[in-house]
Amino acid sequence: MVRDANHSGLPHDAGNHHPVDRFSQLSWYMGSNSLWMAATSLQALLVTWILVGVLQESPERVGFGQMVIAIPGLVFMLWGGVIGDRMDGRVLLIRVQLLSAIPPLCLGLVIYADLLGFWLLITCAVGLSVIGAYSAPIMATILNRIAGRNLQVAISLSTGLGSLASIAGAKLAGEIEYFGAETILIIQAGIFVIGALLTSRLHPAPPLGISQLQTTSTFTTITESSSEITESSSEIREDSSEIREGSSEIREGLSEIRESLSEIREGLSEAWHIKTARDVIGLNCFSSFFNAGAWIVAIPFIVTRVYEGDATFLAKMVMIFTFGALLANFGLLKFMPLLRPGRLYLIMQLTRIVVLAILWMHPGEYLMFATACYWGINMGISTTMSRLMVQEIAPASHRSRIMSIFTLGMMSAVPVGAVTLGYIIGQWGPLNALIPGMLASLVIFFYGIRQTEIWQYESPISS
Repeated sequence: MVRDANHSGLPHDAGNHHPVDRFSQLSWYMGSNSLWMAATSLQALLVTWILVGVLQESPERVGFGQMVIAIPGLVFMLWGGVIGDRMDGRVLLIRVQLLSAIPPLCLGLVIYADLLGFWLLITCAVGLSVIGAYSAPIMATILNRIAGRNLQVAISLSTGLGSLASIAGAKLAGEIEYFGAETILIIQAGIFVIGALLTSRLHPAPPLGISQLQTTSTFTTITESSSEITESSSEIREDSSEIREGSSEIREGLSEIRESLSEIREGLSEAWHIKTARDVIGLNCFSSFFNAGAWIVAIPFIVTRVYEGDATFLAKMVMIFTFGALLANFGLLKFMPLLRPGRLYLIMQLTRIVVLAILWMHPGEYLMFATACYWGINMGISTTMSRLMVQEIAPASHRSRIMSIFTLGMMSAVPVGAVTLGYIIGQWGPLNALIPGMLASLVIFFYGIRQTEIWQYESPISS
């Protein structure tokens, strides 16, 4: 049976923090999230420019490389959602941020040793992709806890500040020829580490919806004293326990794998049975195939082949696009909470057609930058609207898993779209790779109005 979109109501896990404490926690979260966005934006532009501008790979090979980078992270994303629902989110996020500092340092060593090549670059990028797969669902869950009834504002503010940080990351990546790749990669690793320090200031975020963990915690506290009394006798039995430990660990490992797969299936089932969530995730996936793919593959070749630009030119393009997203998210704060975010999401599909059409007609440099800015506004609004709808709908006990499915839906189409658009660029030129995005946006608009409840969706926290 398909459930109503508003079945989950308000977030149940917002907590009862004092307003001052909530503001403090939100500040630490925003700082950590912004640093993460800055570092990942730097990574994306740096890898793209090395592929296109340094190694001078063909469009087909660039598209293939982007696919190889993305797929491993996608494979681990659902697992990240499961982990996020089962362990302390703050601890997981700290580990992710610290581990994320390793791939940039490895790539820096590769470049310093003059060993840079296609596959070594891809290997380092894949490492960060896999580690980063764990971040998105748990960040969404932590934000729900901190924001409470101000979730829409918090999401928009988080995305806006993230966009501002992304501009800084893109600006730094554009200075690769001045500072050198090794220096930039060391800075990137440092950004990840500082982000982990900010995350450590957040309150613990134990999993919700698992009463057994709470019961176990209480029982552990009650029996702590008796455990100390029996410690001596436990040591006597230690040798025999070690004999059974190996087989017990094997059984526990197999049991944990089965349990994790079961939780992934449960998360997929939950997302499927919430109709609006299913529709938003599906349409975002379809849009990402052409629109995100066009940004990742087509834009770098438009910059280098059509406008004959360098790394600084590409960085400027990314910064202007991201600035548009920043304007969108801070502009949305004035109107939040929104009653019908789905309508704004669908209207943005029509305006994106105009954006892509102008770029396709090869405008002058200034008009191109202005159009890129509005493309950023458009994507900032549509991404925020889709994210907050799914985040509002998702029940607390499954939120990390459903948000991982949402992110997976957006990102899974990107690598396949990158390969497809790389082939189109190779055969018909980079500008013609924008045409499929126009058609996709038109399909999303009409399908969203006629076949889904997105247009009618009402936010449960707008009243």
